Amino acid sequence: MGKRQIAAMQTRLKIIAAAENLIKEQGFENVTIDEIAAEAGVAKGSFYTYFKRKEDVVGEIAKSNFLEMQKKSMEVPGDVCDRLASFLRDSMKYIVESSVKISQQWIKNVVEPENEDGKNKLLYDLSVVKDILEQAVSNGELVKETPVDNLAACIAAQYYGIVFCWSLLDGAFDPISSMENYCYGQMKNSMILYRNKSKEDVHV
Repeated sequence: MGKRQIAAMQTRLKIIAAAENLIKEQGFENVTIDEIAAEAGVAKGSFYTYFKRKEDVVGEIAKSNFLEMQKKSMEVPGDVCDRLASFLRDSMKYIVESSVKISQQWIKNVVEPENEDGKNKLLYDLSVVKDILEQAVSNGELVKETPVDNLAACIAAQYYGIVFCWSLLDGAFDPISSMENYCYGQMKNSMILYRNKSKEDVHV
């Protein structure tokens, strides 16, 4: 990677970090592009080099963090529920730490039909859950007949439902606890149906 590419990447990351800090403090609607540029220490024109509009920054804020969570979850010791819970719980923690304001704005953005961020994020989350389930099938923890696609869709729906309700109620409950209760309650019970009982080394 050349010096210009490195400088461009650093500028982009500065803009994303500045936007995240300002949105946490003031709320999305109260932050301007001028303020983001000033906070990042770049010219306003630099913002438009990387983003078309303020809304586009919101989808970028979490990408690298979710990739790290995915890597961590695949290496968690224990059973398939522990690996799924790791990704879902860490994801929810990050959302809470980012603030309910950012979550609310993200939801506003992604419900627009022309916005690809929401679809892409959903597809990404589904792929992570499917990878964890397929890993469990591959290593014999779950039976080959496990309906991976259906299970992944149900898990993702629960995850997004908690995020949506938390945002809708302006942070009135603890979504992390709700996510953990689901993972080690309803989700764990559903996995029992597909356990490979011949695998003595698998944790139930």
